Amino acid sequence: MSPDQIATLASGAVAALLTLLVFSRLIGDNPAFRFAQYLFVGVSLGYAFVVVYHQVLRPNVAGLAASLDNPTLLGLRLAPFLLGLLLLARVTGRQSASWLANIPLALLFGVGAALAIGGALVGTLMPQMLDTVRPDGTDPLALIGAALLLLGVVLTLCYFYFTAPRATPAGRLLAGAAAAGRWLLMIAFGFFFAGGVVTYLAALNGRLEFLVNWLRAPLG
Repeated sequence: MSPDQIATLASGAVAALLTLLVFSRLIGDNPAFRFAQYLFVGVSLGYAFVVVYHQVLRPNVAGLAASLDNPTLLGLRLAPFLLGLLLLARVTGRQSASWLANIPLALLFGVGAALAIGGALVGTLMPQMLDTVRPDGTDPLALIGAALLLLGVVLTLCYFYFTAPRATPAGRLLAGAAAAGRWLLMIAFGFFFAGGVVTYLAALNGRLEFLVNWLRAPLG
């Protein structure tokens, strides 16, 4: 066998062994599965550290050194490093110093929440609202689809409206609309769950196919 074939066979053996170790979780928690789990976490953290070092830390340090003659640019480049150093105050475990880590954490969570809310409004909520009222040409099927979409959105929103008394005629109408909205939610969640199951089954099929092909390779 050539060196390339030996390397391919060895890498395939390691991959097959790790796959079997993960599959051992089917018989319950055991040291073999925990070994594969810890190995995956360790390798992932090591890879992430190498990527962060080469693509984030090292270029920024080089940029920091190159901007020593520009105070404004130096301050902008130095601010992330100072915020990162404040996070290390949590390592001390002392309340007198650990509160410094709240400054970058508050900034991080605030910016993250603003980006998430802005992304949800611009990328999800506003397009959804526009699509419920936007006619799509003169195609009758498109108009029927837009009307059904609008009806589905209204019925789903009725499920989350709890302040109307159910004893009144309007309240009973709202209760019926809420029941229909609940069924629409269940159907949507069912589609999402089915999509997740199909994804996992595809991954499982890929690993089983790899094992079968690896076992058949020496025989072929």
